[in-house]
Amino acid sequence: MEDDGGCRPGGVLDGRSLEAPTIRPSTVKLPERPPQGVQTIFDFFLHRFPRIPRETWVERFAAGKVWVTAKPIDAGTPYRPLLEVHYRREVEREPPVREDYRVVWSDRHLLVVDKPPNLPVTPGGRWVRGCLLHLLLEATGNDHIAPLHRLDRLTSCVVLLSLDPTTRSHIARMFQPRPKVEKVYTAVCELRRDPPSPRFTLAHHIARSPQEYWRQVVRPELSANARCEVEVMAINDGLVLTRVRPFTGRKHQIRVQLAHEGLPILGDPLYGTVRSHDPDETSPRLWLDAHRLAVRAFPGPPGNEELTAAWNSSRPPTEFFQRAAKQCQEK
Repeated sequence: MEDDGGCRPGGVLDGRSLEAPTIRPSTVKLPERPPQGVQTIFDFFLHRFPRIPRETWVERFAAGKVWVTAKPIDAGTPYRPLLEVHYRREVEREPPVREDYRVVWSDRHLLVVDKPPNLPVTPGGRWVRGCLLHLLLEATGNDHIAPLHRLDRLTSCVVLLSLDPTTRSHIARMFQPRPKVEKVYTAVCELRRDPPSPRFTLAHHIARSPQEYWRQVVRPELSANARCEVEVMAINDGLVLTRVRPFTGRKHQIRVQLAHEGLPILGDPLYGTVRSHDPDETSPRLWLDAHRLAVRAFPGPPGNEELTAAWNSSRPPTEFFQRAAKQCQEK
């Protein structure tokens, strides 16, 4: 089955809506080795979220908004490695986000959405309600929706979500250990260094930067834990259009690996050098699109047929490249 149609602007399913969906709590798993100087869970939160004032965390702990297994903890609770801690995110004023997502396919178990750039998939940072998950909760009334893979806020993409918690673990297995899901990205890159060949493979060890926790870095002295295949589709006026097939799913993987190869993605605020905007939008634009998502011979939940399908985003690679080039010419 090849299904790219059935799009419905706004993503309202079955005519249902939810007036005030519950904001799900966030969860953080404490690292096995605590950061230097961290003795309590309160200390860890101060270290993990340096942009949130200390007074804010004092108030949240005192109000019972941080807990473990349904039991609130206080600011003096000792640090325990690998413990899962839940907390409520609160943001006074969220930055605006795009809401023009499109539902491209759904059944009882799965939902496929074409997400625009500058829309987080889940709550994080300065966004709580301004995310795809919350918009879908409002549109569907289904508070069991959960994304099945991770994608950055700045990346436009086709994203797969689970609708039914009773089949979620079964469906999630198609991503591990040998994925039955193929993801193909389109990336417009700055030409800082000539590509080694028209088609090449990148293999690096990627890890969190010890100085800047929000960035990933390449550790050349360690064995590779991130691999992707890159195909050069076009080169024009200092820009390179690439098709990228990741074989692993590390955070910021494609962005980090292309930048390390001298091909930073146009508009990347962390790993690139050139800021960019979409010609039709005022917000910054990272020219990375998760263009194609395909599942092959995936065995559905018990009693269901196998699912073989592919969905493309609404951003064809050639048109995507032309829009990026237009933006650069108008700067």
